[in-house]
Amino acid sequence: MSAVSVVATSDVASADRLALWGDFVARHIGRLQSDTYGDENFDGRLELGDIGGLKLCRILASRHRVVRTPNLIRRDDRGYVKIVAQIEGAACFEQNGRRLILTPGEWSMYDTTNTYVVSNPERINQIALLLPRDCLTRLGLDMTELSVRRFSGQSGVGRLVFQFLSSAFADLPAIAGPHGGAEMGETIAQMVRLAALDLQGIATDVSLGETSRARVRTFIAQHLRDPLLSLDRVAAAVGCSKRNLHKLFSREGTTLNSHIWNSRLERVCSDLANPALRHLSITDIAFSWGFNSSAHFSRCFRDRYGVSPRAFRAMTAGSPAYWLAGRA
Repeated sequence: MSAVSVVATSDVASADRLALWGDFVARHIGRLQSDTYGDENFDGRLELGDIGGLKLCRILASRHRVVRTPNLIRRDDRGYVKIVAQIEGAACFEQNGRRLILTPGEWSMYDTTNTYVVSNPERINQIALLLPRDCLTRLGLDMTELSVRRFSGQSGVGRLVFQFLSSAFADLPAIAGPHGGAEMGETIAQMVRLAALDLQGIATDVSLGETSRARVRTFIAQHLRDPLLSLDRVAAAVGCSKRNLHKLFSREGTTLNSHIWNSRLERVCSDLANPALRHLSITDIAFSWGFNSSAHFSRCFRDRYGVSPRAFRAMTAGSPAYWLAGRA
């Protein structure tokens, strides 16, 4: 979904604020022990977006500390890695015997399946992504080694991760839906893997190519609804020649334009199957994802899925009209 859930402690009395905050965090993110260094006037705002299994958070809060204990893990193990971009203030992460003070313009991560402590001794502004742990471990990443490491958000591959997180809330409408969540998870996992290689001083042609593809895919996902999205515009935006863009996608056996059209078709397909969008016409949905010709859209959809958009919508709605129409 693209909607953002918000809890703001300013809406309740001071004595109830920490309890409200803790309840919201426990229900949507995970169980934590919280304290405010003895301060009686804790103030916080937590914004949460849920994107196909990924959780995106913006945290603005006065000083506080959270602890993830073995008992809380046993009661609530959702198997996330939390990737945090520090926008304002300082935070101290502790896990696996390591301690790191994170400052603005940096990012790090920790494993919610292991104990940790996060101390925020001053007001903070953070953006965090809760990524299913297996998105990273299936790429061969050792979370014990990667947790609580400092990554720069100003240079190298780490800059891509920081920028991705920093702009993610603004991009929610473009990446919402089941396909958007899967693509976002895959993209950020690949970026983290490359940042880990970069941290170790490993840079290969393969990793550089993957970095470029990740940057291009991210830009495309963010602008998929724009009917003017094109090879020329992507090349100008990411600072890559059209020739190199062709090379990047030819290695995957496709083209950039095919990637754009297929991504749009996936979003349209998802929306056509969504009961909440039945009130929208097929043309409205197609045009909202960057198509500007009904004939071209219908032809592309049939080539991709083997049925017309109308038949697909009837089929997913369980309508007998689909069968009576003979899959027209």
